[in-house]
Amino acid sequence: MPYKAFTLPRGMRDIDQIETAKREWLFDKIARVAEKYGFQRVDPSPIEKLETLEAKSGPAIKDEIYCFKDKAGRDLGLRFDLTVGMTRMVASRRDLPQPIKLYAISGMWRYDEPQFARYRYFHQWDMEIYGSESTLADAETISASMDILEELGLHEYEVLINSRVLMDSFLASLKLNSEDQRMEALRIIDKVHKIPREKVVEEFKRLGVNSDCLERLLEFTSMKGPPEKILEELDSYEVQGHLMLKGLDALKSLVDDLKAYGKLSKCFLNMGVVRGIDYYDGIVFEAYDKGGEDVGAILGGGRYDKLGLIYGGTALPATGVAGGVERLMISLDRRGLFPKIDVSPKAYVTILNDQVKAQSIALAQLIRRRGVSCDLELKNRPLKKQLEYADSMGIPYTLILGPREMEKDAVRIRDMKTRRETLVPMRSLEEWIKKIRG
Repeated sequence: MPYKAFTLPRGMRDIDQIETAKREWLFDKIARVAEKYGFQRVDPSPIEKLETLEAKSGPAIKDEIYCFKDKAGRDLGLRFDLTVGMTRMVASRRDLPQPIKLYAISGMWRYDEPQFARYRYFHQWDMEIYGSESTLADAETISASMDILEELGLHEYEVLINSRVLMDSFLASLKLNSEDQRMEALRIIDKVHKIPREKVVEEFKRLGVNSDCLERLLEFTSMKGPPEKILEELDSYEVQGHLMLKGLDALKSLVDDLKAYGKLSKCFLNMGVVRGIDYYDGIVFEAYDKGGEDVGAILGGGRYDKLGLIYGGTALPATGVAGGVERLMISLDRRGLFPKIDVSPKAYVTILNDQVKAQSIALAQLIRRRGVSCDLELKNRPLKKQLEYADSMGIPYTLILGPREMEKDAVRIRDMKTRRETLVPMRSLEEWIKKIRG
């Protein structure tokens, strides 16, 4: 039978040892910050009923996700984010004291067109707060998100904040009276910086926005700056109304809260930030690495008070944030912020022959029990080949136990970098292990 090269499906990729180690370092940093803020870790089911995924996003979501029938004929789908699953979990747990603060770090699937920093299987981290209507909960998630970036060493970023309530009111003032029209307008605004201006104009005109309204819209969505400056401009803006004022009040309250957290210096109000996801209905925000615009937002989130009503039948105010791991890793790599990653064992024990095999195995096990990673010869190779293997693997120390060493109740330790060998008495081995363990 001829050899066949097996390849991965489009949009998928393998993750090698070095990237896996980087991810584990990153996950640990995120988890530490989340738990410092009182979030508890969960992992929603990766497979949901299709109706669960369609409940908010509608039947069209099938074109954007992996969905299938199982062997019993049930319609299922792979999760495309963590928010839906976490909200479904919480909505079914009326016994939990509120507010409920949860976080997750896990993989998910989307049937998007593969492109730079975007794969069909990817990882996200996510923090959610359920049961609080206060902007203090929004500030808590934003503050925790900023602390994650700071903990990772990513200090050159900005957080852009807006209110979907305010935007909804403004769009209604432009005679976009139906919810469908306003949602379509928000989707266009969300991609204004990604498509040519003429395309933006074309899409808004298709919605029925006339030239005067379009100029007002483009002017409004271009407003960006320090919170105090933008709030002053919004206070004097000609459009008023209950929802407009409600959105403004929420922004003012959030700004006060973020000031109390000491986080305001990197936060800006931006009327062009709307987040394309349908379930947001309050404060929304995104963070960008200032040196990595081509990557897009490295995190984003907002308030979604109505989603819990869909899954639980009762009001469940909620706010949260999520970040793409792959995008974040690109920013960290670009800035050289990952620590030196060494996935190689610290020690390698040779096996010279059958006479010393049992003692060599025991030596490796002793090193492992003391908390030091240790590899062991498994191929019955000559000593020269064993040393070449240890060298190629980047293992810093090789331990050689032969008949002559056993006669002296010692082990020969070779520093693979300097090629220097030292005969260490067995009684001193524990001290040597402690030294390389650090």
